[in-house]
Amino acid sequence: MDKKQEEDALHNNFRTLVQAVIQAGMSGTPMHERILELGPTPQLLIDHGFSALPLIIKAKTVDKICFDHGVATTVIERMPKLIATPTHIFKSGSPTALDGSVIVVTIEMKNAAPIIIAVQKDKKNGRRTVNEIASMYAKEGPDPIKKWSEEGLLLWDSTKN
Repeated sequence: MDKKQEEDALHNNFRTLVQAVIQAGMSGTPMHERILELGPTPQLLIDHGFSALPLIIKAKTVDKICFDHGVATTVIERMPKLIATPTHIFKSGSPTALDGSVIVVTIEMKNAAPIIIAVQKDKKNGRRTVNEIASMYAKEGPDPIKKWSEEGLLLWDSTKN
């Protein structure tokens, strides 16, 4: 199996797991204890200080993204590709963010607001260390790309790289 086939298989597995988690949530039997692997951390994040660790998301976080933030299932299913092909990457400006956490701005939009993904680096998960998706939602309000760039948080911009 070549690298592309392996990546496609991982993404298909992730898509299936996302569907199962959301279906369980809709049925009233959430699978919050599950951990979903997106695959290896994308090279672009490694280039910006992340370790080459598995990239994961908790099923509880998937539920929150879908049911609380209203992100479409089809968008959640594409999360591995969206993280690997962002429009921008910013340092997290949140005072509660783990050191080195980033905000990945995706090409996806919801109600004219960019969908962003918060990624935490080097997070302990049981006995192993992983990079973890903390959240995904539409960033509403004033243009976050302009605001975060002016605050000096920009790490990478697809239009300039």
